[in-house]
Amino acid sequence: MNHEAEEPKEVLQYPLESKSYTILDEVGSGANSVVYKAICVPMNSMVVAIKAVNPGQSFWWLLSKPISLLSHSHPTILNPLCSFTVDGRLWVVMPFMSAGSLQSIISSSFPNGFSEPCIAVILKEILSALSYLHKQADVYKYIKTTNILIDSNGSFKLANFEMISLSDTSSAGMQYWVAPEVLNFQFNGYGPKDDIWSFGVIALELAHGCPPLSDHHLPPSKHKNFSEAFKDMLRRKGRAYGSGDD
Repeated sequence: MNHEAEEPKEVLQYPLESKSYTILDEVGSGANSVVYKAICVPMNSMVVAIKAVNPGQSFWWLLSKPISLLSHSHPTILNPLCSFTVDGRLWVVMPFMSAGSLQSIISSSFPNGFSEPCIAVILKEILSALSYLHKQADVYKYIKTTNILIDSNGSFKLANFEMISLSDTSSAGMQYWVAPEVLNFQFNGYGPKDDIWSFGVIALELAHGCPPLSDHHLPPSKHKNFSEAFKDMLRRKGRAYGSGDD
């Protein structure tokens, strides 16, 4: 599938007040946020997801632009529909991805990882989104399988916003996916190569069902054999990370 930037579409104006939304269920939570399934009443009761985040002073945006400006015209990137504050919390309204996250699918149905053809399809979608972002002089900065969402027809979307607490590096397991300099909060040198690091970690997680260095990770030889093409791809990404080339 060849993903190119889509033509701009008419932007719907979603309401910026909580009374326009009816929360149905809690569908996920993190150290400092909760995700709800909701309906937007003025939009013909359209089903949406709302991520309610408690920012606090210890948080950093890990994207280079405010969330109101995060509008990328690419089919593999999930854009927020709107955002506003409610009782001191940031509400981010986004399309509802009914199949959940890639991580939840791995945990529930593929604990030992996917087959190599499936891995190739997923990685191609992720690379398409990253290639687009890097060409826009942007970086994702925090890719992991919980941020890769899937809709009812099997389409993958990379959620293009994230807020993270400085304390999350231990409690939420962020250290498995982010590059060493990010883990050490050396943000000045952050660039596309750090997305490449995370991409390589995700490739191994898809192969084995868990990220490297996690409690459940086993060496590749203990699980399955992979093609030379797959191994070469990982070697190339490792060299690209070391050199800083995308």
